[in-house]
Amino acid sequence: MKAAQQALVDALLGRADMPPGLTGGARGLAAYRGNLQALSAQALAVPFGRLHEALGADEFAALAWSFWRAHPPERGDLAQWGGALEAFLVERAGEDSGLPDLARLDWALHRAERAADAELDADSLARLGDCPAESLWLQLRPGVALLAQSNGPVLVWRQGWRGRWQALTAAEAAFMRAVLDDVNLADAIGAAQVKGLSAAADFDFGAWLQAALQNAWLQGVRTTALQPTSHRITTR
Repeated sequence: MKAAQQALVDALLGRADMPPGLTGGARGLAAYRGNLQALSAQALAVPFGRLHEALGADEFAALAWSFWRAHPPERGDLAQWGGALEAFLVERAGEDSGLPDLARLDWALHRAERAADAELDADSLARLGDCPAESLWLQLRPGVALLAQSNGPVLVWRQGWRGRWQALTAAEAAFMRAVLDDVNLADAIGAAQVKGLSAAADFDFGAWLQAALQNAWLQGVRTTALQPTSHRITTR
């Protein structure tokens, strides 16, 4: 039974000929395959809206079907399908095409929008005035991610129910990378002092904290280190 099911799947994905005895023959197979092709485009367009707009409907549909055949969904929830598209595009189109950047951003925004809810621990902010920076760690909310794009670092997060993103300076990116790596606050600020930058470009933690509160990046301030599990840094 398992071999027969695999043979049918391979035929539907265009990897093999139609298995003998298939009800409906070639016409049925074509209908099944057509339904899968349409489903692949519909499902992939949900998280990859910017990529869909850049490619256009026809080219995006062809990409979705190729991707479906190479990396078919492994779960019933199609909203979880698409994480491998960035690498697929790097291999097929190359970084210089700009398509992997679009896929990387789209997927990070999609993940941010599906991230768990987390409220700000406002009481923990008092530790910023009571404790030395060497004994403090910042905890960012689920869904916050730092992307290494071809045109510079980008921060992704969820605000309300929508994913947001913004480009970062080198100093801001160095600080966020250190925070996401669970580096203490003093060392994270030190990491932001990027060699070669002018004094005017020095990292301003006060300005960052204000932005972190306004944009819902920050979840709280801890006095113990905790290996991060919910935040990822995506690099090329």
